[in-house]
Amino acid sequence: MKGYIHLPNQKKVYYEVVGEEHFPTYVYIHGGPGTGSYDFLHLQGKALSEFLRIIAVDQRGVLRSDPLEEDEACGLQDIIADFETIREYFQLQSWGVISHSFGGYIGTKYCLQLPHVVTSLIYECPTFDLHSSSVSILKGAADMYKRLGQIDDAAACMKAAAIRDAQTIWEELSCYLHRLGDKRDELYVHGEDKHFFDKMVAELGISAHHWSRSGTHQKKLYEEGSVFASLIDDLTHITCPALLLQGRYDLVTSPEQAEAFSKGACRRTELFHNSGHFPRFEEPERYVEVIRDFVSGLR
Repeated sequence: MKGYIHLPNQKKVYYEVVGEEHFPTYVYIHGGPGTGSYDFLHLQGKALSEFLRIIAVDQRGVLRSDPLEEDEACGLQDIIADFETIREYFQLQSWGVISHSFGGYIGTKYCLQLPHVVTSLIYECPTFDLHSSSVSILKGAADMYKRLGQIDDAAACMKAAAIRDAQTIWEELSCYLHRLGDKRDELYVHGEDKHFFDKMVAELGISAHHWSRSGTHQKKLYEEGSVFASLIDDLTHITCPALLLQGRYDLVTSPEQAEAFSKGACRRTELFHNSGHFPRFEEPERYVEVIRDFVSGLR
């Protein structure tokens, strides 16, 4: 099932639902910001729908949802409010959350504000702190620049990694990732198929016109600035069961963040030894197995 939900401002967000209605319901919160939910459903929708009901959404202004106007708001609180609109649309008292990357930040903030509506959290390679993630990725980029023989760029990455302001270091990271071109994919994928994401986008036929919407979504979130506040200390306030799917070679979930997650109650971490930032792609069978086991244990 797929369709559109009208937000209070009359803009529409796109959704897809897979799985039987009597299964435990989870909302999928994509990362990026602005990546969209299509890749998650393409890679794992069928397998997970055998035991979960999943509601996957392209967030406000992203891909198949209505585009954002220049004067239109899109801050962190707007995104959280949108998920409440979606939950109420489906007449759900509560649901679980599956998230990836920056979606983990949104999911955590959502749960902290509305703990009574979140039954459990499943994180795939999340960030809880963009500063910590930026330091980790910059160090990875420095190693790559060294392998490419670009010693000055490697040194510049390490210098940028010492920046203490979250927004500034994120802007520096974006610059050095852009300069890597296609090589930046190697920072996120451990296996041989480094460019699987771009191939998948081409196969699914999502137009450049739709992709351009994601940049506006991202820009507005960064300008609003709330996303640069660390949630590491707030993780202790998450009381529902939570599962962390962590790629051994993932740079986004830094050791600092993984350790902070592990200190809470009802927490479980599963390490994917052959994965980078996308265990759902690099180890798909185990991804499903671990989630199935976690959800079964909640009953």
